[in-house]
Amino acid sequence: MSARSLLARLTVLSLALLVAFLLGVSASAAPRKPGGGGGDTTSTAATMNIYFQVVDEQNLNAFYNTTGTCPGSSYPIDTAYFTGDLANGPTSAYGFAAPWTLSSSLSSSSYVDGTYPNSSTGVSLGVKFNHNDTVLSLDTRGTLGPRKIDVNFRAPCLDCSLPGNPGVFGGSANVPALISVFLDNPFPSMAICSSLACPEAQSGFAKLWFDDPNGDPLLTWRVDWSFVRVLRMSSNTWYVLADGCDGARVAHLYRLHNDRHRQSVSYQGSYLIPFFLAGVKH
Repeated sequence: MSARSLLARLTVLSLALLVAFLLGVSASAAPRKPGGGGGDTTSTAATMNIYFQVVDEQNLNAFYNTTGTCPGSSYPIDTAYFTGDLANGPTSAYGFAAPWTLSSSLSSSSYVDGTYPNSSTGVSLGVKFNHNDTVLSLDTRGTLGPRKIDVNFRAPCLDCSLPGNPGVFGGSANVPALISVFLDNPFPSMAICSSLACPEAQSGFAKLWFDDPNGDPLLTWRVDWSFVRVLRMSSNTWYVLADGCDGARVAHLYRLHNDRHRQSVSYQGSYLIPFFLAGVKH
């Protein structure tokens, strides 16, 4: 990677970390509102498909102007460590016009806005493009079932300042959760990828909140990905990728303790949590 591209990437990461800190403290405290809409009148319904394998066809050597080992592949390059709960979603990806190559024999979980209504809570799955289309979110809390996601913590980031504990939550958390992907600009303002390099791709960041798996009502947990790549694949479909090719799979776990007066946040270590998801606008 050239010195210029490395400096540019570090600058983006630093800004993302700052914005992530400012946005990430208390989002999980907001209660779900009936109907799964989250109360955002400007939101647009969507479907989120979370894959169990990470397939990254973007040519990152061309995107970053490097000579690395990530030219893009139609075969899985990582096992996803952030996944869904049911294998009820698409079994293929990248089924678009050239230059993309259909990747098949995959599995995924599909979450469709407004489904799995819970008559007791008045809440259904909330899958939205919201906040003026700058955020893609999935909220499974309070839904029938409830629908869940799974986060695998068994791969601590050994190169990070504080490698995480691989035994936390028994190695994984299968929980109702809120996941949000943030961009600086609206998702629909992105241009569709024009090549495998996809120079139109944008950098964002992602956050996942979940209640304490051990049932402590004063604790909430948050996983932060400081950097993810977002590719617009068609007029209504965006791919979000965090994998090992550019370090985006590094995620940070935070413990949020709530009391009557304030919320304290403590860093609990870093992990390798790759993922691959698709957001499809209705």
